[in-house]
Amino acid sequence: MIPLFTEDSENIERTDESEVETDIKEPFDPKDINITVEPKTMDNLVQRLKYGEIDLDPDFQRKGNLWATDVQSRLIESLMLRFPLPAFYFDAESEDNWLVVDGLQRLWTLKNFVVDQTLRLRGLEILKDYEGKTYDELPRPMQRRIMETQVTAYIIKPGTPRPVKYNVFRRINTGGLMLNPMEIRHALNQGPASKFLKEISESAIFNRYIPVSDRRMADRELILRYVAFRLTSFRQYTKPLTGFLDAAMEKLSRTTEHERHELKEGLFRAFAITEDWFGHEQFSRSYAVGGKRLLNGALYEVWTSQLALLTEETISRINQRLPDFQAHYKRLLMSDDFVYAITRATTDNRSVLIRFEAIEQLIVRYAQ
Repeated sequence: MIPLFTEDSENIERTDESEVETDIKEPFDPKDINITVEPKTMDNLVQRLKYGEIDLDPDFQRKGNLWATDVQSRLIESLMLRFPLPAFYFDAESEDNWLVVDGLQRLWTLKNFVVDQTLRLRGLEILKDYEGKTYDELPRPMQRRIMETQVTAYIIKPGTPRPVKYNVFRRINTGGLMLNPMEIRHALNQGPASKFLKEISESAIFNRYIPVSDRRMADRELILRYVAFRLTSFRQYTKPLTGFLDAAMEKLSRTTEHERHELKEGLFRAFAITEDWFGHEQFSRSYAVGGKRLLNGALYEVWTSQLALLTEETISRINQRLPDFQAHYKRLLMSDDFVYAITRATTDNRSVLIRFEAIEQLIVRYAQ
């Protein structure tokens, strides 16, 4: 089978659908913020790491344990020099399994050096006598310095409302490897929803039709966008898209296994139908205007969610008038209003309504 797009972000059309949306859709009561500040020692954190009580490899993050050896070594050197460390942030919804909001790489370093002892110190700047040493090879005074180092931990307590957690994750998470909104959704919705998105994103069918990079969960967000407009009518959509997808992830968590199966089969069915109708340019404006075949996320979400539930009778009627249907769609892809709705301000309520109603009317017209 010929893939429809190469696995390259350059083959995804650049629109403003990935705009940063910082509005709080439903302001929460500040009294709902239940975060405690707790002094901890490195020994406290090591014990949790040793017994698997801090999740360093959750499904929602694909970037744990990324620091190079010299970077990890300098962190350990800082501990031995008694330099202060930035605070750690944890979601303690489960007392036995904390999620890391901020501090993942530092915790991996601690695990590598103290718990697993797979890290040998390299590239030290000051304490060069300890170059090449593992934790067990350090003199006891240095081991004690590391373990007795005091750090500040901010703990998001159980029962904190979900909107508060989303906001905390977005505001607190720092550094060059900060979580994006999709990774945060996975962090806060571990279980059926995250497993469902993972299963589809790794399937051969999805990767044949939509082989976008899995880096930063771009593939899973595309799947969630389809799910969001299956679980909630486009007429009920309200911006920002980030909040709409947050809500969809929570709804997906509450679906039954049968409902998730129907969602998956509907998506795969939509892939097959659009390929029959539009070939390899099924989710691209190039179907009408030519040029490079670029995946347009707005076209993808409207076609997949609209076609997933079409009856065989409806499809058959459209197939009987397919040349006219295709010609009409090409004209639509060149109309100013529709082009604006799939390329500019794509997350605005009006743009969503324009593109969904246009495709809905196209289907209804040729299914008669």
